[in-house]
Amino acid sequence: MHEYGLMEEVVKSLLARLEEPGLELEGANMEVVLKVGALAIHSAAATRQAFEVLTKGTKLEQARLDLIVEPLILTCANCGFKGSLPEGAVDPHEQLPLAPCPKCGNISPVTGSRGVESIELIIE
Repeated sequence: MHEYGLMEEVVKSLLARLEEPGLELEGANMEVVLKVGALAIHSAAATRQAFEVLTKGTKLEQARLDLIVEPLILTCANCGFKGSLPEGAVDPHEQLPLAPCPKCGNISPVTGSRGVESIELIIE
């Protein structure tokens, strides 16, 4: 449900853009480039499914979604490791997510966005 709520706001915003005067949509190909932080969603697949459900029967129904998930970054004070973590490495509900360092195992803070970083609508 988390992804559905997020995509509801994204689709609402995009549909409002498509109502702007002078915008020619007849026969246009549309692509939505959505960049979100890894802590904003639980599943990329659920996010894509929410987009499909919410755009059905709208001007965005044929739009392609390019979903870019910015990775979680772990910075270890113990060994100096700084790098990305795989999807699902931490619970996105945690206020201060921690994870073991892949290099030394030290529990370290994880950073990553909890929201939408950008929405781009490309009409060709």
